[in-house]
Amino acid sequence: MDGSGELDSLKRAESQRQVLLCLVEHNESMSSREIAKELGLTVNAVNIALFNLYNKGLVDRISRGIYKYKIGPILSVLLTDHLER
Repeated sequence: MDGSGELDSLKRAESQRQVLLCLVEHNESMSSREIAKELGLTVNAVNIALFNLYNKGLVDRISRGIYKYKIGPILSVLLTDHLER
């Protein structure tokens, strides 16, 4: 699988897209509470988005409630471009 299906599904899942881009932009591990505060979303909405992103292999769970995006720095530029089209 080339991952394009996961990327295309993010275009349709706004909260997942926002959460992933937040992690990419901060380039560090963040808690669901930090992400929720940054994006103006509920913690529950962020947790659901993180769960789905984790299942798609796009984020890693560092510890309980702490996540980091899973792609490398070079791919983050491509991902941002792809999602903003």
